[in-house]
Amino acid sequence: MGAKTYTIGDLARLSGQPVRRIRFYSDRGLLPPTLRSASNYRVYTDADVAKLDLIQALREAGVGLDMIGRLLARRLSLHDVLRTRLEILEAEIAAKHRVATILRATLRIPNPADGDLRRIWTMSNLSNQQMKALAEQFVDAIAAGTALDAPRRRQLLAMTVPELPEDPTPDQITAWDELSRPLADPTFVREVQEGTKAFWTDALDPDAYRTASRIAYENAAKATARHLSPGSPEAQALARTWLAESARALGRMPDSAFRDWHLTQYERNGGRLGRYQELLGVLGKDFPIAVDRTVWRWLNDALKNLQPAP
Repeated sequence: MGAKTYTIGDLARLSGQPVRRIRFYSDRGLLPPTLRSASNYRVYTDADVAKLDLIQALREAGVGLDMIGRLLARRLSLHDVLRTRLEILEAEIAAKHRVATILRATLRIPNPADGDLRRIWTMSNLSNQQMKALAEQFVDAIAAGTALDAPRRRQLLAMTVPELPEDPTPDQITAWDELSRPLADPTFVREVQEGTKAFWTDALDPDAYRTASRIAYENAAKATARHLSPGSPEAQALARTWLAESARALGRMPDSAFRDWHLTQYERNGGRLGRYQELLGVLGKDFPIAVDRTVWRWLNDALKNLQPAP
C-alpha cells in the first residue's frame, strides 16, 4: 500500500491552517510538496503534515521564517533554534519588565509630570549586570597592593554590589542612580583604596575585627537609646573597650596614635563611603556590621573624649 497523500485542501483541513498560508510556506521552500499530480496540483504526505505542525509551533514561539528554513535544511539543530529563540524572548521580557517597573515607579509619584518619567527612565537605564561590572572594577582597584585575599575580595564584592529590586520605589531608583557615580569616580576610588591599604594588612584578623565592631555598635546603640553623653564615664569605658579590641584585631597598640587613626578612618568613612553604605541600605542591602551613622558618630565622639595611653 502506498503512502497516504493529501491535496493542499486536505492538508488545510487536517492542520487547521489556511490554504493561503500553506501555499506561502511552500513557495518559501519551507514546505515543498512531496510530488505534483498529473494536473500539477501540490501533493503532500504524512511527513509534510508533521513538518507543517513543526513550522506552526515554531512560528507561534516567534521563530522567524529564515531560521525555520535553516532548521529544515539541517543547517541548524532544533536545540540551537530553540536556544536562540529563548534568549530573544528573555531579552524581550527583561525589556518589558523594565518598562513596567518604570511605569509603576512613576505612578507612585502624586501627579507625575513629564520630567518625572524622563528622570526615572534615565536612572533605571543601568542594568544590574552593568552595575556589577562597575563594582568589580571598584573592588579590584581598592584591593590592589593590599593583603586582601581572593575569598575576602569576593566577600567585599558581595557587600559592595548594588542590586535594583524588581519593583523599586522612586527612592530606590534615585539611590541606584547616585550609587553609580562614586564607583566610577577616581577620587573616591583613591580615598577608599588608601583606607583599605591601612586596614587590610597581614596583621589583620578580619573575624575578630568584625566581632569587635558588632559588639561596639550594639553597646553604642543601647547608649544612644538612653541618651548617654559620649563624655560620660560609661561611654569612656565603652570607647576604651572598642579601642582595645579593635587594636587586638588589627595587630596594633591601643595608644593615642591608634585612636587618632580611628578618628581619621571615621572622618573618611563617615563621608562619601558612609553615604554609599546608606544608599545600599535603601536598596535593601544587609551588612554584617550596621551602618547607622548616628550610632557610629556617638562612638566616635566617645573616642575623641578618651585619653588612652600615649
